[in-house]
Amino acid sequence: RQYAQFLATEAQRLYGNAAKGPVSECPCCFAGPSYFIEALRIFDIAYNRCTSCSHVFVGTQPTVFALNETFTESAEHSAIYTDKALVEIRLAQVVNPKVDWVRETYYELNGRYPVRVLDVGAGGGHFVEGCRRLGMDCRGIELSRASRVFAKATFDIDLENCDFLSDALQEFKPEIITFWGLLEYIQKPREFLDAAKRRLSPGGMLVVEVPRFDCVSSAIQSIFPKTVARHLDPSSHVNCFSDTSLLTALHASGFDPKAAWYFGMDIYELLCQISLNGRDLNLLESLGDSIPTLQSWLDHARLCDDLVMISVARE
Repeated sequence: RQYAQFLATEAQRLYGNAAKGPVSECPCCFAGPSYFIEALRIFDIAYNRCTSCSHVFVGTQPTVFALNETFTESAEHSAIYTDKALVEIRLAQVVNPKVDWVRETYYELNGRYPVRVLDVGAGGGHFVEGCRRLGMDCRGIELSRASRVFAKATFDIDLENCDFLSDALQEFKPEIITFWGLLEYIQKPREFLDAAKRRLSPGGMLVVEVPRFDCVSSAIQSIFPKTVARHLDPSSHVNCFSDTSLLTALHASGFDPKAAWYFGMDIYELLCQISLNGRDLNLLESLGDSIPTLQSWLDHARLCDDLVMISVARE
């Protein structure tokens, strides 16, 4: 509840005080305003939907400077990635399965395991650490000061504070570039996809994880828009993708999809919102064991709130 209140306050600060303007073209397919309809409101801030590619985005956004300042300075936004008590649990249950899946997919496509990986938006450095434990040369880029300090103190990893769009780390030639939960923060995600295409040789692999709009979590949050603590949070997530909008953007930037992984936290979201709004704070404790089984049904039906897409760079 406290975190949702923090996000609501942060959203009102960003959208109430920062210079801002309406988005004039879809961030994925570049369709114009005549294709936009309002999808829902969170903290009374409107998300629009593009009827051309089904992409969802905050209709009137703060300046790039205001958003970047929030990501760079806000320790609260990065708190989930900088909790030392959860390091090994997060590595074992969240990061290592992703590392293994990416590594094995690369092997299936190339007949060998990858050596060089660049993680853009590296958070607390968990994925970089997971790759390094398997012998890969993995570098990370991260704007958040709190996350960089955590990565150094916890893993002795020096994450780069640099602009990926300016072709930073040019001497490093990655075989894989990863955007784990990055594009939802970026006002112009196509710029990052284009930059990844420039950096990767033909056949190089791009891994993109994004939130999905067409899911149970979005439906729940449309009913409880005042107690949002993840997913459709306009203080950070200015984009929320459809499968079509992500594929549209990837194809336009020169990537061909090869594998997809659907999963989510929709049942967790449901229990949290019922608990917060029904005042039953024991609900998660009493029903928490049911989450994995129930969520797996939503994942298989593709009603979940998260998608990872692996694509390769075209010739």
